Amino acid sequence: MSTINKLVIVGSGIKFMSHLTIEVKAHIEQADKVLYLINEPAMQEWIVNNSKYSEPLDDLYVKNPLREDNYKLIAEYILEELTTTKVLCIVIYGHPTVFVQPSLLAAKMAIDRGYKVTILPGISTEDCLFADLIIDPGTCGCHSFEATDFLLYRREYDSSSHLILWQPYVIGMLGIPVNHNPKKGLQFLSNYLQEKYELNHEITLYEAAQYPAFTPRIDTITLRDLPDANISSLTTLYIKPNKQKTPDVGVLNALRSEHN
Repeated sequence: MSTINKLVIVGSGIKFMSHLTIEVKAHIEQADKVLYLINEPAMQEWIVNNSKYSEPLDDLYVKNPLREDNYKLIAEYILEELTTTKVLCIVIYGHPTVFVQPSLLAAKMAIDRGYKVTILPGISTEDCLFADLIIDPGTCGCHSFEATDFLLYRREYDSSSHLILWQPYVIGMLGIPVNHNPKKGLQFLSNYLQEKYELNHEITLYEAAQYPAFTPRIDTITLRDLPDANISSLTTLYIKPNKQKTPDVGVLNALRSEHN
């Protein structure tokens, strides 16, 4: 039997217990130690009551002024715990590799050091968004960007496709948002979006429901109103396609000829 310690990184999903898969539940219950980074109190309590031993990572997440430093601190702590834990389970809110740098960094570090690593997916905000807004990303394609990255690198996108922008509340922020006013970042975002959308184009402010029987936040505003929008750290922006593209006739005819 192998004596190599194992790191298991799992996602709890967005909605309390409803999104917790049987496989993830089993890993939480059976692991020798569970470390968790969950922003939902009920899920935290369930982990404490259903694991052999558990510990939150929240204090490390806010220990330093810069988020990047905290991500490294968490990853290093996970690796330190892994050296003395046969099976270490890390529980992350939502999907464990979607906008969660500490778990990604820890996984790569663990693999480099010869540990076994398993990552189990969870339902993300984007998954909930597709369902709640009744969107099929396959109909016309879908672009998905972190909002600061979208602006900083002037990411190219097709406005005839769906556009999803994550974390608009913290545009340009490197630290932990405390009493933060997102208006300046939203103004930058609005200016960039105006290159391809009219001011009256609709934008959806979306926040997934965190509990069963609760409803998601789905508020529609116009691009004109974006700088003054009431958003939180949970808000994701969805911008619907603004036009229908014309197919390439040459490609269409070539594809048809293959079936004749």
